[in-house]
Amino acid sequence: MSKQITSPVSRWAGTVTISDPLTLPQVQLIEAGSQKPERREGEKTFWLSEIDELKLPAVLACVEKWELENFTADPFPASPRADSHILIDFIFTALVGVYLGEATIPKE
Repeated sequence: MSKQITSPVSRWAGTVTISDPLTLPQVQLIEAGSQKPERREGEKTFWLSEIDELKLPAVLACVEKWELENFTADPFPASPRADSHILIDFIFTALVGVYLGEATIPKE
């Protein structure tokens, strides 16, 4: 039973189908993607590309179907930087939602 989500990026309009439920290898990639990048000496901030580099393996492993206009996942576009980051972060956030499960218990 997969889950379909709608892209928030107009450049790549359409839908993405993600795994639901997740397998253990997918869960491990989501957990790895949830870590903060290692700080280099003297750095106070992280680049979006460092964050995306951690999240992208989970995104690629958990997306079952890409139905986005003018888009290919192989190779995954890293620019325009803002659009690429928004798409990766949006999909990853949806995966975390699947990972965590329903926040509320349905009423009978």
